Amino acid sequence: MVVDQKAIWTSPFHTSKKDAKYWAIFGGATGLLIAFDEQIQQNAPNPQWLVNLGTKGSYLGAAYTLIPVAGAFYFAGSKTSNERFREAVMMSFEALISSTIVEEALKVTLARERPLEGTGEGRFFHSPNRIDASFPSGHAMNTFAMASIFAHEYHDKLWVKVLAYSYAGIVAGSRLAANKHFPSDVLAGGAMGWFNGDYIYARRHNSELDHRPSLTGKILDHVQLNFAGF
Repeated sequence: MVVDQKAIWTSPFHTSKKDAKYWAIFGGATGLLIAFDEQIQQNAPNPQWLVNLGTKGSYLGAAYTLIPVAGAFYFAGSKTSNERFREAVMMSFEALISSTIVEEALKVTLARERPLEGTGEGRFFHSPNRIDASFPSGHAMNTFAMASIFAHEYHDKLWVKVLAYSYAGIVAGSRLAANKHFPSDVLAGGAMGWFNGDYIYARRHNSELDHRPSLTGKILDHVQLNFAGF
């Protein structure tokens, strides 16, 4: 896990020129949203029914929901001897752990206020509760990490990808509707969650089940080739 965390945190520095555009797009979009988060928050519809709906939808992305669901999936995969499904669940557990570590490290370090805290500006380094700070969205990160795993594992099944990312999207939208996060929190959380899932898949996937490489797998191969050239 320590090695994985080191690779995840330093991965932007090892990205090939071809894939660097994804980091630029992600970083630029997040920075742009941070600049306009307050205005978006103030002008977005905010009826009480939408807040209540967002609060209930948020339960779908909580750890106490995702862990039991993953556990049930694991037992189902084991009972039916479905190695592909069981592998996806095991990687999901690892992705959740990895995402939680990244999430909490960033929350404690950046300490961003939530939309309803302080002046409503989403100031960084001002949150009264660093462990539960706003940036990034843990719900979005965890659900997109799991969605990424299943989408990679079942890349040949469109309905699985649609279902997985729709689930994650509903959770991300719920966090916005419940006024728990700014748009940039959700975008950053979702993107980092997807990357965590992609990384875990690249490192843990059994190539005998599927030979399709992931984006992170291509990046890791590129890094290894560079090291081999020294």
